[in-house]
Amino acid sequence: EIVKFKLKEGITDVQFIEAEQVLRDVEMNKFEGYVGRELYKCEDGQWSNIVRFNGKETMNAFLSSLKEVKPEGFKVYGSMIDFSTARLEFFTKLF
Repeated sequence: EIVKFKLKEGITDVQFIEAEQVLRDVEMNKFEGYVGRELYKCEDGQWSNIVRFNGKETMNAFLSSLKEVKPEGFKVYGSMIDFSTARLEFFTKLF
């Protein structure tokens, strides 16, 4: 999963990186099949987050679970993103 987005006005890089760290250290490790996350920032202020799972099924289970119960760490993280700028793409690793 690759998500590209900008932050809401007034959100600092430090605030966002701290929220990202909570997801990495606390929230994501609860999900079976989670492999890792990478966070990037472009000079124009756009962010990219690459989230890896060990398969499409585990990623879909993760996304479904977020719709049912959204942990506090995801609420805080999501509150910082300007979703009008967000673009979500899914890829399958071939080799």
